This record gives sequence, structure tokens and C-alpha cells, in this order.
Amino acid sequence: MPLLIIAGGFVTYRMIKFLTVISEKDKAEWEFSKMKSALSISLSSKIGTGAIIGVLTAMWKTSNNGIGGESIVLWVIIGMLLLVPLTYSEVLFSQVTKKTPRDFIDYNLNKKAGTVYTICLVTLYSFGFVGFQLTGIQSVIKIFFKENFKYEFTQIGLLLYIILPLITAMSIIVITKSHKLFINTLGSMISLIILFYTMFFVVFLFSTVEFVPEYLSLIWKDFLKFRSASIGIPIGLITGFQRIIQISETGLGTSALASADAKNSPRREALLQTISTIITTFIAVIITSYVFMYGRYNLENIKLTKYGFERISGYFTSVASVTGYLGSAIVIIFFILSGLTTVLGAFHFLNKTMYISQNKRILFYITLITLSGILSISNFDVIFDAADLLMFIVASLNVIAMLIFVMKYIKKFKIMEE
Repeated sequence: MPLLIIAGGFVTYRMIKFLTVISEKDKAEWEFSKMKSALSISLSSKIGTGAIIGVLTAMWKTSNNGIGGESIVLWVIIGMLLLVPLTYSEVLFSQVTKKTPRDFIDYNLNKKAGTVYTICLVTLYSFGFVGFQLTGIQSVIKIFFKENFKYEFTQIGLLLYIILPLITAMSIIVITKSHKLFINTLGSMISLIILFYTMFFVVFLFSTVEFVPEYLSLIWKDFLKFRSASIGIPIGLITGFQRIIQISETGLGTSALASADAKNSPRREALLQTISTIITTFIAVIITSYVFMYGRYNLENIKLTKYGFERISGYFTSVASVTGYLGSAIVIIFFILSGLTTVLGAFHFLNKTMYISQNKRILFYITLITLSGILSISNFDVIFDAADLLMFIVASLNVIAMLIFVMKYIKKFKIMEE
């Protein structure tokens, strides 16, 4: 991780130094429709229930058996300052070279590295990130039925009535090649629900404004006391930076893939993707941590436990205690729509990066989401740990390719372009 941070910092430095060589400044006026399109596509592909689950899990992992854990917010902010600029670089490089991340890695490293990148990225999305979404969707359905009908799903019930129907529906969509239509439709809907989700938080924040000083104090105190200097700092850095990569997908190449059909100039597209990354991180980290911490320190029976369902349930209890049924409804819709968008988005990225036949891509995708769905019920920790490992491999290959580009080719860019 430290080497990844250093390499990313050097890439950012070289990008800034040779920005005028890489890309000319766009003097045309901004067009709102193009800006809206770019931000909508990027936000809908990044924002999902996995961000909420990831933040809550990170709080647990950085806590001392459920005590503390608030410092992860500050670690993520530190990670943003160091890693988010990579989003600008990866989108800019992809735009000006007219290469997808896989092609970019093929060119700057070799084809074997590009193949490893592709397999790991596709597995990360179709297994890891899909697992986060399916966990979120089944959790909100379990909570809804428990609160309103006093009914609790068994593991078999979750598999038969939630996971298998979702996997079947996704499989039919990709087999009939209708995924683009559904992604566009869900993308439009998720843009609206993100707005409502943000409005929900504004209401929640104003209703609990007296908790803000305590929220900031808890983060700072946990940051200073975080276990010990020898253990706390490495864990904080690693966990915080992992969450940055998971939440904002910086360094993974997905921002470049999302802007493959960009209508803006390279610099503007890179800037919009970076803004999207910052918005995504804010929504995931600040909203999730604030809402959960309010409930944790002001309500009974909300604890930071090792069980994912209990953490999510505590989050919903906190939501309902302040904003009532309306706030709960917005959060439930946000979980479901953003989850489905990410699940289908995984197939979109698979299509963009895997150079195999369509039928093999469909089979690979269905196999991964099925395995992920089963493990999301029985052993979510496997999904979480696999995602962390895959994120590190994917980000490392992508950052190394960018490092080689800025060291070997950036001064000769005009020649390379020709």
C-alpha cells in the first residue's frame, strides 16, 4: 500500500507538470447537458449499497472489538487527498491515448498484465461488488419484513425468495442483451434517488445538529487513541485507503471505462469524473458514519458488532428514529436501485474489458454473481476479503502502467499519438 501511494503521488506530480503536453486546454464554454450526462453515468455506476456496507465494515475492522472505529472517517479523508487525484490522471490518460484501461496496460506493461487486470477487475465487480449489493438488498428486505410483518427470513428463504429471483432476472436481462436499456433506465432513476438521499441527510443533519460537535470529537479522539501507534496507524491507513478504492474506485480504471463514450474534452471529462469521485466518497463516508454514529450514541441497542446485518439494521433504526417512515423509504429505495444498477454495471464493465465471445462473457458473469449471491448469505467475510485483495491487484497494475507512461512516454506523447 505505501508503494502504491508513492507511485500514485508521482503520477499526479508528473501529470500536473506535463499537463499542457498531454492535453490542450478546452476554451469552449461548458455545456450543462454534457456535464449532467457525464456526472449521471459516473455517479450511477459508483454509488451503491456496497459503499454503506463497506464503511460500516471498515468501522468495525478499525475498532477494538466494537469500541471506537470512528477514526476511519479521518483516514478516508487523508486517503482522498492522496488517491483521488489518480482519478483525474487515469481518465485523462485514457481519453488522450484513446485506450481502455486494459489496452493502456497492454501497451505500457504487457498483454499478460492486461489479462490479469481484466480477470481481476471483472471478478472484483461481478463477485465482490455484486456481493456487497446483494447483501444490502437482502438486508433491507429482511428489515422491512421483520419491522412490518414480524417475519424473519431463514438462509434458505433468503436464497429461494430473494437471491435466486434476482440472479434469474439479471441473467435474463444479459442473455436477451437488454442490459444497456436497463442500465440507462436505472441510471436515470438512481440520479433522482441520490438527490432524495442527499435531501434526507440534510433533514437528518438539521434535526440532529446538536450532535455534530460530538461527532467530530469522537472521530478526533478515536484517531488520537486508535489502539496504538504501532498497530493503529498501519491498520488505519490500509483500511482507509481500501475503502477509498472501493467507494470511489479510484485507481481501478472504472472511471475511464465510464467515460469511454465521453462527449466532453479530455480535461473536462477527467475533472467531472474527479468531482463525481468526491461526491461519491462524501455520500458514502460522511452520511453513513454520521447516521450510524448518531444512533450508536443516542439510541439503545445500536452497537458496532461483527455481524453485518446488525450493523445495517442499526443504520436503519437510526434513520427511522429521526426521519420516520419517509426517510426509511428513501433509504430502502436507494439500497435497492443502486444495488441493481451496480449488479448490471458489472456486466457492462465485463463487456468492455474481456475479449472473449459474448456467450462466454454471459456464462462467466452468471457464474460469478451466482457464487457471490450464495456467499452473501452464508459467508460475507469471504466476499469482503476477496474484494480487498482484488482491489489491490487491479489498482497496482493500473497505477504501475500509469507510472511507466509518465516516466517513459509522456515527453514523447505527440510522437506516440501520431
